[in-house]
Amino acid sequence: MRSVVLVFVFLWQYSNIRECSCLWQLHATNVTRPLQDVLNRTIHVAEEADTPLFNETTLMNFTYTIHIGINSSELESAENSSRVAQVDCLGLGETVAKSLESFFRSKPNGSDALDVRFFLSSRKQPRRVEVVLGEQFGLEWTDFKIERRTVIIVHGFLSHGNETWISDMERALLQWDDVNVMVVDWSAGSNTWNYYKAAVNTRIVGYQISKFIEHVTNATISNEGSDMSNWGPLHLIGHSLGAHICGMAAKELKKRQSRWTIRRITGLDPAQPCFRNADPSVHLHKNDASFVDVIHTNGRLLTSLGLGLPEAIGHVDFYPNGGKVQPGCARTEPWYFDYLPISKNDTEAIQKAICSHGRSYIYLTESLASAATGNCSFWAHHWDLTYRNLLQIITEPCDANVCTEMGIRAEMYNHRGIFFVATASTHPFCTNSTDITEEVKRQLQLDFGEIIGID
Repeated sequence: MRSVVLVFVFLWQYSNIRECSCLWQLHATNVTRPLQDVLNRTIHVAEEADTPLFNETTLMNFTYTIHIGINSSELESAENSSRVAQVDCLGLGETVAKSLESFFRSKPNGSDALDVRFFLSSRKQPRRVEVVLGEQFGLEWTDFKIERRTVIIVHGFLSHGNETWISDMERALLQWDDVNVMVVDWSAGSNTWNYYKAAVNTRIVGYQISKFIEHVTNATISNEGSDMSNWGPLHLIGHSLGAHICGMAAKELKKRQSRWTIRRITGLDPAQPCFRNADPSVHLHKNDASFVDVIHTNGRLLTSLGLGLPEAIGHVDFYPNGGKVQPGCARTEPWYFDYLPISKNDTEAIQKAICSHGRSYIYLTESLASAATGNCSFWAHHWDLTYRNLLQIITEPCDANVCTEMGIRAEMYNHRGIFFVATASTHPFCTNSTDITEEVKRQLQLDFGEIIGID
């Protein structure tokens, strides 16, 4: 019962402060095929009939399905279907999971999923300009230049394009370099208490982003010819569910054999609930772009209220301060917690998870500011996720030959793998060193269940 209460309070708390994404979990039963198979078949039928790809009817019938460890052809077998049918993403048991699934499926998905808005900005035109998909599409009122790097920012669950962290990152990007910034607002599909629908919408929003990119590609070729040698790179940045949306957009562009491909995807604490054991076809994966870097800031088990994926899924996976709980995420006590049937320890766990989940985008934004001024680096050591190795690496000096950097400059290094990063507990978080704070030491001792013995 305690776990059930925590889950509901978690979502309620988040919906009030609106700081991070993906707080509810998705549960799928009666699995028949992966989500990508369902959507691919929908696309095929729509193209043959020369009808719109998505409409009210198809959205109502979308089923977000998950398969674990077997391919789609094997799922046709009743035996295999039953083997993967029970996927309890809440960790609350089959009975509760079935009840929650019934709630999640209670209403049709609706056409809100298609209501994705796109806003462009640049140094010359820092005030955002909305660009509309469809017949009215045009870049005439923007300062978009395809020769620049184009950075696309995607928010997550219960969020929107005007979040403070997005505006901060947008300003930092424009300070860092002369880039095109595109903010994706899919709040019509994400601002719902039904996390099930928001999870379904990741595929649809990814499709809409790929469609927007193709519109830009076609408009540029029409106006300037087909020479693509001077086109800037595409870089997608997504937080929580937004990270998986970026992966979906990249998969769609590959399938369409788009001429403008995504060079880099930065996943900011990609959502864990129901994506942890899912097939790579429905979440962010290193095969989605030439360079995929991931910042894990709340990669704990679901039973410990972890919102981000704990596993490495990119070419480079950064685990700042161990990647589970971030220092400085102190407890606060809003008045409404006094009326809830949860302990103070549970309250602290909820708020630490929310804060830690959001630190991923704060670290990236700070790395942009530091790169622009050249005053600090988030140095990152190779790490095998053990204490023994941690004791060794924190005593070693960092330079470009040994370490890489977490944040915007990660693409400048050839290092690949898993990395540990030490940060401060307050802004500025970049310390220019690998020294671990006392708070982090204590937290690591709790996380790993042993004393590390660092002097």
